[in-house]
Amino acid sequence: MQASGEMYSVVWGKERIGFRLRRSSRRTLGITVRPDMGVIVTAPRGAKIEAILGRVGKRAAWIQEQQRYFREFLPHVPPRRYVSGETHRYLGRQYRLKVIEGAEAGVALKGGFIRVSVATREPVRVRRFLEGWYLARARERFARYFEMGVKRMGTRLNGEPRLGVRRMSHRWGSWKRERGIWLNPELVKAPGSCIEYVVIHELCHLVHGHHGNDFYDLLRLVMPDWEQRKARLEQIGAETGVGTEVREL
Repeated sequence: MQASGEMYSVVWGKERIGFRLRRSSRRTLGITVRPDMGVIVTAPRGAKIEAILGRVGKRAAWIQEQQRYFREFLPHVPPRRYVSGETHRYLGRQYRLKVIEGAEAGVALKGGFIRVSVATREPVRVRRFLEGWYLARARERFARYFEMGVKRMGTRLNGEPRLGVRRMSHRWGSWKRERGIWLNPELVKAPGSCIEYVVIHELCHLVHGHHGNDFYDLLRLVMPDWEQRKARLEQIGAETGVGTEVREL
């Protein structure tokens, strides 16, 4: 998510809640709380600032609840050093990183380890190989879930949507009605059920480009347990520092 936008704040009780305001072509106002506890408010271009401040004030309790949730996990997100013994996730499971200095470079998943073979153990080099491995795995896995998701949506989709993979700072996925959906390669670190949820979520946006009742009715119809999957995904995002966001329902 882009960080552009003006800063505003509202007073709730004895506390002041700051937020960054972004304007878009959307018809409704959306509030996002990020894992770093920053607040993004996305409003229609024509919305008056007084109305926006009033809406944020009404949602202040919800905003603080989400900030408390993320605050619990902040101390547990250590910076990555890319050395042997460090834990990394793949499809929801924890694996130990094992860095091997050797002539034949590559990455392999063996037992409970992600084995990275490199010429030298420089963290920058290890990180490059590991991220390349994640990206390749993401493209392979996402293609499967995307095909399953399109079949699940059936005739609700117009035409044949496309799938793309790209890195995003604070989102698991995004969509464009005329192009299809994109998924964050970091999503491959989550369980398959969570990947399925994000795919269906974004595909539902190709039918309803908002977070209104029609959107959630469709999401619930296609994936009745979407709320449990979303909750699990948010937990993983907070625990690992992977980009995610909590939106107002």
